[in-house]
Amino acid sequence: MKAIRKVILFIIAIIAAFSCEKLGREVYSNEDGRYVRFSLMVDNSGSLVSDGVIEPGAELATTYNQKSIQSLAIPVTISSEALKEEVKLNFSTSATGSYSSFKISPDSILSFNGTQLTDTIYLEYTERWDANEENSIHFKLEDISDTSIHIGNLNSLEKNDELTVNLKELYLRYSLPAANSVEILGEKGEQVEIVVSFPDGLFVSDFDTITLLKTVYSEIDFTIEQMDFNETSNEIVYLLTLNQDIDNDLLSFRAVFSLALLENYVNIGNTSFTITKPEFVPRDNNLNTAADFYNLKDALYRTYGETWLDYNNDDTCDWTAFNAFTFPVVVAANHPNAILYDDMGTEDLDDDIYHHAFRIGFNSPNIGRTTNSFNLKRWFENEYTDADYSPGFNIAQALEFFPDEGTSATAGRVMVVPQDIVISAKVSRDPDVFNTYTISIAGEGEYMEISDGIFEISLAFEATNIQLFGGTRTVYYKIFNTSEYADPLARTDGCFKPMDM
Repeated sequence: MKAIRKVILFIIAIIAAFSCEKLGREVYSNEDGRYVRFSLMVDNSGSLVSDGVIEPGAELATTYNQKSIQSLAIPVTISSEALKEEVKLNFSTSATGSYSSFKISPDSILSFNGTQLTDTIYLEYTERWDANEENSIHFKLEDISDTSIHIGNLNSLEKNDELTVNLKELYLRYSLPAANSVEILGEKGEQVEIVVSFPDGLFVSDFDTITLLKTVYSEIDFTIEQMDFNETSNEIVYLLTLNQDIDNDLLSFRAVFSLALLENYVNIGNTSFTITKPEFVPRDNNLNTAADFYNLKDALYRTYGETWLDYNNDDTCDWTAFNAFTFPVVVAANHPNAILYDDMGTEDLDDDIYHHAFRIGFNSPNIGRTTNSFNLKRWFENEYTDADYSPGFNIAQALEFFPDEGTSATAGRVMVVPQDIVISAKVSRDPDVFNTYTISIAGEGEYMEISDGIFEISLAFEATNIQLFGGTRTVYYKIFNTSEYADPLARTDGCFKPMDM
């Protein structure tokens, strides 16, 4: 089993390296012939491919289906050696259908010079369109100042000198942050920003009479206001201000918020946000127990574990191995469990970085991806694993340690940080159709140093969702800060099988 773990580690490292690979600048020779074309790239699903990213199956688009209201950047590229003089290119724009609420920039002329062989047409939308109509915007490359440069590819099949943008049914998503839980100190005047993101854009006028953020439950006295809208941010920001001090350190206090359901927008990811003033537990911050479970100098550092489940679906319970990328929890300097991580080499205290001495989290080092927190990806089948639809696979604040007597460096109690996580399931091959499940997680256990520098966590993890589990499911884990550990002894109690969501 240990050999298999090492092979898996090597494969993951290779995948991580290639997933971030960039496409280098293409080198052209004028002897091959020079040409200018539209160079908008799409993948197999018709989604845009970021500039310079290698995407298997990607191709130049002749049509593009617009489902968002974000500005569309349309690159136009000349295949040439460095230009000795500036080159001007004229293009035309025409529209089909009744929609005319769009802007084109520049309006008709692109320019190229030197090694700047790409210029961009920006298409912006100012109003919502009717998807029941056949609206489209057509671009065509017309003529160029240097007539030795051919308009379109040097073939008659796919010249890419024309591009049509079809205005399809809008798919506008919105969600609360992936890290949807914030701790406060409980001081009067303390403020928290709650950001609602609209990755596909939004029409501000849609929110003139809508209260987007609703209070579900609160033990905290606060005032909340919507901030002025920034047209370039695609966000609506709420500012919560604490109206009084919370002086009781023996209890925890919470406020829970949820997103309103909106017509013409699709709710994805997190739909709730929790603010907590936790109870204060005296601990020696110098222990920095959390640091035993992460290593920021190793980009591929993970904690490793085993889950008691019937992963093979053969009515046999067994320990199933997993791992998750593990990171510290960043806190403010005045947090009661803050420990200085990096002063950034300056005397300026404002740029200092502090970590929570007793908390760790699980997250992917790759933007938009998720890690396998608590082996949750093996609980399910047919689930989305990207961060947009299933942010719950990343748990930024996952485990908290409570050393024995507050001073032990070798043993103590461990707790799953209570919170709600969101995981979505695929309903069909259409990514726009999905089911979302909110799962409340909690749990506790023990940790101890089993040999020099090697720690073991024994954990009973609780997940609650009526629809998925019929209530609360308790799952047992062994988690280690190294991949070199002995196989745990088999348990005598039952377990569960992966479920098709």
